[in-house]
Amino acid sequence: MRRQWRVVWCAPGLLAVALAGCGPGHGLDLGRVHGKVTYKGEPVRYGTVFFVPDTSKGTDSPSAMGTIKEDGTYILSTDSGGDGALVGHHKVGLVGLDPTPINHAGEQPLPNPEEAPLEFMKAKAAQQVRRAPREAAAQGDTFTDRGGRTYRYVISKKLGNYQESGVEVDVARGSNTINFEIAEDGTVRIAR
Repeated sequence: MRRQWRVVWCAPGLLAVALAGCGPGHGLDLGRVHGKVTYKGEPVRYGTVFFVPDTSKGTDSPSAMGTIKEDGTYILSTDSGGDGALVGHHKVGLVGLDPTPINHAGEQPLPNPEEAPLEFMKAKAAQQVRRAPREAAAQGDTFTDRGGRTYRYVISKKLGNYQESGVEVDVARGSNTINFEIAEDGTVRIAR
């Protein structure tokens, strides 16, 4: 009779241990974070949002990052997709780019003008037609990705530096909706 009671008392403990192993094994205290980034009332259509834990306020762990989608929305990830950011205080970096690159990585080089002058002139003219609108729009700061594509910033480049942006947020346990509304002057209003 005593053995049956031991099994009954041990079963809930074993179940708790088994269920604990089903969650993320990183041991981080995360809150899910999602929201929208707008500039002058319109969605920022391409870029990155990142939360850097503020160690001066006791938050110390890996940073979280999310890609801004076409509709301006983002979802933060720290260890795995969509898992959120560490609970606590963060400094925020916002990078907003025009989704169309000014140049395209891997553009074909122009033919040698001495060997094929007609082909060179045609290729040069076609290249200028493709680049002219983008280069006119490229006034200001640009960002070049690892693939060699260059993008124009659509929001202040300063906002991309979490140490200079002046944007700070607190992440709580559970689900956090944090929207960033960027004004023309570069100031950021946080809406929850």
